Amino acid sequence: MITIRLLGGAKKAVGKPAVNLDRPSASVSDILDFLTTISADPRLLQRSNLIITLNDVDSASLHGHNTMVKSGDTVTIVTVVHGGMDYMLNGYHLSITGIQRIMHDPRKLVDMLRAQHRSVSIQAVNANSVYGVEHVLGVLRIALEAEKRKIMLTNRCEMELLIRLTGTNQIAEAIRRSGLKKDTAGCFIAFSQDSESLGQFESQINSEFDLNDSVLNPSEEKRSWLATMLGFPTKLDDSEFLQYLLEKAAILIR
Repeated sequence: MITIRLLGGAKKAVGKPAVNLDRPSASVSDILDFLTTISADPRLLQRSNLIITLNDVDSASLHGHNTMVKSGDTVTIVTVVHGGMDYMLNGYHLSITGIQRIMHDPRKLVDMLRAQHRSVSIQAVNANSVYGVEHVLGVLRIALEAEKRKIMLTNRCEMELLIRLTGTNQIAEAIRRSGLKKDTAGCFIAFSQDSESLGQFESQINSEFDLNDSVLNPSEEKRSWLATMLGFPTKLDDSEFLQYLLEKAAILIR
């Protein structure tokens, strides 16, 4: 029997963290074919988006998809491209990722991620405070420009992003309004000038969380909540409301 461990999007595709293949031997390609037949979403098993190890050895360094696996072996399959959106902004590599549900203590989680990825600036917010990806991009552009011009309201760019995304110059209030919360949808925003370090962060997020970028999309509920919090009119279309949010972020002062 061959043990197949699944992480990230591969786990989501099959619906469980591990499955067994009751065969004396099989190639990696055979195993992927088998997983496709039991997957609820085969798109998450695109072969170009997978890292596959055999007993902790990368199959790419063996015989790739022709690598033979025998009974008693363990194959681990990790999706390296699933969910999240990558951008370049003012010389920074940027990742924006929606999380279906945060299961950990938010403060400990963010502190841990920052400690593990010290060359990456990481912010995490409640998904309700994100009015689409363009909202995050626009506010981060403002925060990076404030850093460049030395007019930041905080001492770290990820905190500058948080207060401008939330529309308050008080960090404690920004965290209260838009900080990551347990048992709710969240958004990880990470940026770095080191693409390799950012890629390592993304791989960890992809393997440890249930990703869902749709939680970042604009909605009437989000618009109502944000409008009430910021004192904005609600009878606006998405484009007009986004412009209000970005103007608020840009004019924020001490």
